[in-house]
Amino acid sequence: MLRVIAEHPGCSTKDLASLTGLAPESASEHATVLRAAGLVITRRYRNTALHSLSGLGISLLNSAGG
Repeated sequence: MLRVIAEHPGCSTKDLASLTGLAPESASEHATVLRAAGLVITRRYRNTALHSLSGLGISLLNSAGG
């Protein structure tokens, strides 16, 4: 999920679901956990949640070899 968000910054929850093959509800739950861990930043645009990596999320992916 982190890698998908890194490759598609600003993606919506619906996009995450489609890109990962998860149900939208599941993609939303994953994003919520990642946000609570400080790895993802979620911004709202109207009725859409848009997800991007936080600095911590970027650091984690970089330390894991990209």
